[in-house]
Amino acid sequence: MSQKEIKFIPHTPAVLKQIFSQRGISPNKRFGQNFLIDQNTLLSIPDIAELTDDDVVLEIGTGTGGLTRLLAERSRHVFTVEVDRKLFEMSSDILKLYKNVTLINADILKTKHELNPDIPSKMLNWLKEHDQSHIKVVSNLPYNISTPVIINLLEGNLPIKLMVLMLQKEITERMAAMPGTREYGILSIITQLFSEVEVVKTLSPQVFWPRPEVYSALVKISVNKEKYTGMITDYPFLKKIIHAIFTSRRKTLLNSLERLKLPNMSRERMKRVIEGMQLDERVRGEILTLDQLINLSESVSNLSKQDISV
Repeated sequence: MSQKEIKFIPHTPAVLKQIFSQRGISPNKRFGQNFLIDQNTLLSIPDIAELTDDDVVLEIGTGTGGLTRLLAERSRHVFTVEVDRKLFEMSSDILKLYKNVTLINADILKTKHELNPDIPSKMLNWLKEHDQSHIKVVSNLPYNISTPVIINLLEGNLPIKLMVLMLQKEITERMAAMPGTREYGILSIITQLFSEVEVVKTLSPQVFWPRPEVYSALVKISVNKEKYTGMITDYPFLKKIIHAIFTSRRKTLLNSLERLKLPNMSRERMKRVIEGMQLDERVRGEILTLDQLINLSESVSNLSKQDISV
């Protein structure tokens, strides 16, 4: 089969079922395997990602290679990661004529809090060897790993310029959530610290096979890791503050901060920090804006480093 013939195989349920049947494969719920079958949406993704022949792409979840083919035809190189061995073998056969595709059979995550280090390392080496400065992440991301993957990509060392992701609609609502809402939380804050999110399209379960039980959304995430650099002197400490607040979001801000048991930070000192921000000590941390959280973190961090007698 030629590359041209491969290009025009429709990504439909009938074709997918036939390919799966021939190889004795069934979609695996554990890996969050739901394949996009809406051809218009599939074809639009490279355009939304504004791909050029100079772009390097990371795709997470190769699946049957339907999106991978389109990405390869519009970019310089595609790194595509598939955890399922059977799907990896199938997509390797389908994509074998594409010389600008590197297939990786691995889990993108080492742990919930860390990407598989082999994948960023492989990509960074390739970028250096080929004098490339950035990558784009384009993926129908398995919904069961989407939150840790997004957080780790935004916090990691890959030079990501843009992400175009198919996600569960609920996740996109959390990413764009405002302070004081039920959806506002750790994902909202980290996403908004490092990027701007645009929901391009909402999709019903009918455009996937098998059909998921939730609505989905296609989002465009413009990454800017320097956005708040000048305001944050200790990002790990800011994360500690955020986690303390949002893992006990029904507690007052004062009680959440007390749980950290920080050196030199008595309850009275915590109160003074909160009052200095013109906030009531009984306020809940979940209503704080991004700027307020940063200011809080900087103030508490500075005070905790001072002698208690000050």
